[in-house]
Amino acid sequence: MPLAGETLFLVGRIQGLTRRRLDTLVRLREGKLAARPGRNVTLIAFGHSAVARALNDGRVGLPPGMPATAALISENVLRRALGLLAPPPEVDRSMGRAEIERLSGLSPNLVSCLVLFDVLEPVDEHFAWGDLVAAREAARLLKQGVAIGDVLEASVALRRRGGTLAEARLTEGPTGELLRQVGGQLAELSGQLTMFGGQQKPRSIDDLLGEAEEAEAEGDHATAESLYTTAMRADTADPVLPFNLGNVFQAQGRGPEAKVAWQIAVARDPAFAEAWYNLALAAEDEEQTDLAIAEYRRAVKAQPDWGDAHFNLAMLLTEVERFDEALAAWQRFLEVEPSGKHAATAQKAIALCRMKIQQDKAQAG
Repeated sequence: MPLAGETLFLVGRIQGLTRRRLDTLVRLREGKLAARPGRNVTLIAFGHSAVARALNDGRVGLPPGMPATAALISENVLRRALGLLAPPPEVDRSMGRAEIERLSGLSPNLVSCLVLFDVLEPVDEHFAWGDLVAAREAARLLKQGVAIGDVLEASVALRRRGGTLAEARLTEGPTGELLRQVGGQLAELSGQLTMFGGQQKPRSIDDLLGEAEEAEAEGDHATAESLYTTAMRADTADPVLPFNLGNVFQAQGRGPEAKVAWQIAVARDPAFAEAWYNLALAAEDEEQTDLAIAEYRRAVKAQPDWGDAHFNLAMLLTEVERFDEALAAWQRFLEVEPSGKHAATAQKAIALCRMKIQQDKAQAG
């Protein structure tokens, strides 16, 4: 699905992406990410974290103010539009939506809901055998009284561990959580759904992340640290979790721990530009110039239109008198931000670099 000309609003979050990076990726594809609901929205993407918006009849709750004409897409559809996810596997997709509804016993709304949260992944409204198996498993659970939100959450948890609802046989545990049936035994569905014991339903990764971000915003760093750490143990792939934890450490003046957390973030996702940027700033503070330059270069490679990263790289190269490299960096910065607040600084720096380069050539000649 092309994003050019679309105004996108995201409901929930996309695993592994900060909002700033998502905004950049959308703009690179000539779209726009809306900050709030409005009549100009043409495309509404539902992140997997938004499963609580699903109603038991299959409808989904939209934020107020959304136009009825806006198209709804899933997290995986958005990821593919952004180039972050490979196309669906090439398998036989010979079933239409009506056939899926008839053979699973699900209503049209419920089938649409399962598609919106990637439980089913049709291509051009054509479904595969695995989609039918997943639809039937969802129908079985719903018939037993399991809430649609729990079915969706279970599917998300399975996918994060490399499985699908089509491959799993699920049942309710003693506190209402969904568990897998494996060889006649009840097994954990994933760390996401079994992190807490007791009689309360476990919190999901997205619940933990939301609580952690709220605590961080309120300056409750101890609570935020605890929640981010717990979430990281359960989800070993999402780079946003260690990145945010690093920011909490930094806010407490715990620089070495912050760097370790950001290094975990880029190990999970080498294209995580924000983490490279923070690592570069930390290296500058420690006067590790070569390391800082290398990490700024990684940041701009991961996010080519990030003006601040280009500016810092160019400034640092100028300060250490690597004028040839600095000239190229300043020119690239002006390509990214030709009329920004630092444009005049860049123009002066370019003149300085050219003068120094000419002086060096004259001395060498």
